[in-house]
Amino acid sequence: MESFRGRFTNKIDAKGRVSVPAKFRAVTVAQGFNGIICFPPLSEGRFIEGCGPAFAATIDQMLARLDPFSTERDMLASVLHGESAELMFDADGRVILPESLREFAGITDEAVFVGAGERFQIWEPKAHAAFTVEARKQVPNFRAMLKAPPPVDGGGR
Repeated sequence: MESFRGRFTNKIDAKGRVSVPAKFRAVTVAQGFNGIICFPPLSEGRFIEGCGPAFAATIDQMLARLDPFSTERDMLASVLHGESAELMFDADGRVILPESLREFAGITDEAVFVGAGERFQIWEPKAHAAFTVEARKQVPNFRAMLKAPPPVDGGGR
């Protein structure tokens, strides 16, 4: 399956339109959706989460495992569904980022799209640069968390 990879910086016009990187558009179109889904992050970061319908379905599955009347599910659904936006591509591959999400992330005239596998993030450029500096410092501490997948048994033994 295609995944969101790479980092791209694009201008935002006065109407809040921004061009979604062609590589990112290709991922969501391959999933049968001519747009992107955006929502605030669950972490403390000041960026916008983005995904296609495949990861949105994963979110739905995770929420479905919770008690439908629990406060935790209500709060998670309020952010993940209630504050989300389905943004359709125009003829030029642009979307209009909602003002509420731009304001949350501090995004004004440029946005940095950062691939994160099944999802991606949209950052204000200076905030992303600061995050990257800190991430590069911390990543060696997390290296042991990455485990190689088990070898594929080609013979079915």
